[in-house]
Amino acid sequence: MKNKCAIIGTDARLPFLQETLDNQLEVKIFPTMIWTEELKAAIIDFQPSIIFLPIIPLQIESSFVLPESCLLLFVGKKNTEMEQEIQTSKVQAFYYLEDEQWIWENANLTAEGFINNFYRSENESIYNKKFIITGYGRVGKRLAFALHHLGAEVIVSVRSDHQLFEAKSYGYQIEQLEQVVKNQGESTAYLINTIPYKWLSPSDTNRFNKVYDLASNPGCLLESANSKPTNYIHSTSLPGLYFPKDAGYLIAKTVQTQLALLEGEK
Repeated sequence: MKNKCAIIGTDARLPFLQETLDNQLEVKIFPTMIWTEELKAAIIDFQPSIIFLPIIPLQIESSFVLPESCLLLFVGKKNTEMEQEIQTSKVQAFYYLEDEQWIWENANLTAEGFINNFYRSENESIYNKKFIITGYGRVGKRLAFALHHLGAEVIVSVRSDHQLFEAKSYGYQIEQLEQVVKNQGESTAYLINTIPYKWLSPSDTNRFNKVYDLASNPGCLLESANSKPTNYIHSTSLPGLYFPKDAGYLIAKTVQTQLALLEGEK
């Protein structure tokens, strides 16, 4: 008899996660982003030993209590209710967004997703265009690499000297983050933000041809009483948007790897 796995969420990647896990588990998708009494009852009735939570935290409308059958919980982004239940229950939690293999492979899909997004919105080539990438983590590095090899002028802008000179060693131009706005004399560069905190003034977006914000909510834009600038695009979850099949298989690989490791420990 197969172990049961409940997958909660509405993400387009999840059916492909289910497709892969169906070979070893009895899998059921609960297509909702809200934790309610009805969902809790349905989960308890299903009696899964494994529960997969979506990347974006569920909206909690009822007490977040896991069924006693649940031994393993796959968690995306955390919230207070989930953390409290994990601490008080006997469940083993695996935070799949912190898995290094997934992070790097998903960064590749994010970079490719941005390129697809750029072509669709601009109807122009990347060759000879100027891109300023703020942040030089996994996504920033894969973006810089991809754009550079498509013939773009790439400038990496961060606060860290370590990351600046790492970027320079790969042949990219560099610029301190504190200077990136004031150094833009003409609005010819495209800004791609990967830094997950608010640092960019809405009025300063006019210094760039367009601002593509790839950081998770709330993005890089500082609060403003006015509406968002017309040249600002908050583009999140690009792998799921453009490549749900590939992105779903990536998540499945992470889940299967963790399940195999736990099985080996028995």
